[in-house]
Amino acid sequence: MTTLPIALAVGGLDPSGAAGILMDTKVFQHFGVHNAGIITAQTVQNSCGVKDWKPTDSVLFSSQLEAIREDFTVGVIKVGMLALSEFLENIIDTFGDAPLIVDPVMFSKNGKPLVDNPDVYLSFAEEIFLITPNIPEAKYLASSSSEDPLVLAKELKRLGFRNVLVKGGHSEGQRVRDVLLMEDGTLRVFSRPRVDKKPRGTGCAFASAIAANYLIFQDLEKAALRAEEFIGEAIKNAQKLGRCYEVLIF
Repeated sequence: MTTLPIALAVGGLDPSGAAGILMDTKVFQHFGVHNAGIITAQTVQNSCGVKDWKPTDSVLFSSQLEAIREDFTVGVIKVGMLALSEFLENIIDTFGDAPLIVDPVMFSKNGKPLVDNPDVYLSFAEEIFLITPNIPEAKYLASSSSEDPLVLAKELKRLGFRNVLVKGGHSEGQRVRDVLLMEDGTLRVFSRPRVDKKPRGTGCAFASAIAANYLIFQDLEKAALRAEEFIGEAIKNAQKLGRCYEVLIF
């Protein structure tokens, strides 16, 4: 009997469902992909942002990874909130060559730190299949002052990241420009109208959409294009379900 590859989502638990592993699972289900999920941190948050968090026990986390590895064929791994930097090494050691799509969540929308050592992404740059930072995250990783997604993508490639997608939502202007720079040198620039909404969880949903479509098509460029179309519509349809930021609707 042949087992079908599944996705593995690794990230924090947002009780509001607006971000984190609950959002990841919703996105995978939207695209018809089964996903397993491992929680890096329990968080205290709502539509207004993160108030506090506590990391998962390291031994428990490693045991959960191993339990998934021994039972399933994991075709792609999406990593969001890392909480503890050691978790990234655990994932790589356990799953080896499985494509790793990392949304380097360093701070919540309301400024709460979400990983103990943000430099861990640089330490494992060559093992990460795709990294999807926003502009502030890309500037931190590249030690750069540039606000240009293309410049930042090139700088991150020089640091060893294989495929880089820099999200341009933090830039100014009427359009949002995301830049994908691929391992073979292929450059794609995606542009969409800016929407006057600031929903939480866009990074989680976007990276998960790429991961889901990469598992389906095994083509990063096509996966990114479908994810761009998806996130544009989800942001446009976002609704204010709580007191603060909108929630993605799809």
